[in-house]
Amino acid sequence: MTDKEYQKFIKRYDKFKDNNLPTPFWDEERQVEEYIYFDNGHILLNSKSKQKGLNVNSSLTDALGDITFTGFYYPFIDKHIVLENINGKRKEKIVISHNHGHSFEEVVYSLYLSPESFKIDKKDKKYYSTQELEYLQRVQKYLLFIGLKDAKTIKIPKNRYQNKIQEKYAKAIIYKFDDTTLKKVLNGQLNFRVIKWYKNAQIKTFEDGEFQALIVDKNDNFKLFIEFTYEEIKRYKDIKKLYPNKEFKDNTKVIVMYFKILETF
Repeated sequence: MTDKEYQKFIKRYDKFKDNNLPTPFWDEERQVEEYIYFDNGHILLNSKSKQKGLNVNSSLTDALGDITFTGFYYPFIDKHIVLENINGKRKEKIVISHNHGHSFEEVVYSLYLSPESFKIDKKDKKYYSTQELEYLQRVQKYLLFIGLKDAKTIKIPKNRYQNKIQEKYAKAIIYKFDDTTLKKVLNGQLNFRVIKWYKNAQIKTFEDGEFQALIVDKNDNFKLFIEFTYEEIKRYKDIKKLYPNKEFKDNTKVIVMYFKILETF
């Protein structure tokens, strides 16, 4: 983009010249949401704008962080590719090392590029919430389950985004079973899942392939691929020996969802 083209492009932001706080702006032409503000002539150190005073950001978190001079730090270990200048030629070098991001999105992106090598040291987990750690664990285990490997070049080949294993299980919901439940299922003692009955519940008999699920253990390791066959309404007392649950009382109505195992992993 030439300077002339750029000056024409940023005229779309002229209507925000009196706004010194991040203002949401939906750019219809590019179909993106942005946050725009002008900082009265002071250019922030991390501003990417070529225009004095204009600040454009796709993240409200980052925009407010710029104004208040604060932000996030997420350390992790990943495999990434750096460019080295060797005898006047730029060459790619694969490195596994300590890295960091300034948004959770950056962390997820690094995990997506290196699911095999991504790791968070125990001492660094303090920078993450429990939710974030649980999310990263599930995503990493899933990416490994579908066979995704670490990226080996900066230019990602198209076939990396065409995964046959993901396609096979794309319709499957993911459920987590505790160790006791999982053991009972694997040794043939248990072939159902229980949920609390709710008003207007429609009890179904499922067609082949209609309702499938992947089962993970407490650490998000993939253990089973199952298919639900039919449902029944029962009182909890009728199934509590096989399916103990402190949330249910004996006369609580529950929906019993029977399944068959298609695969074990």
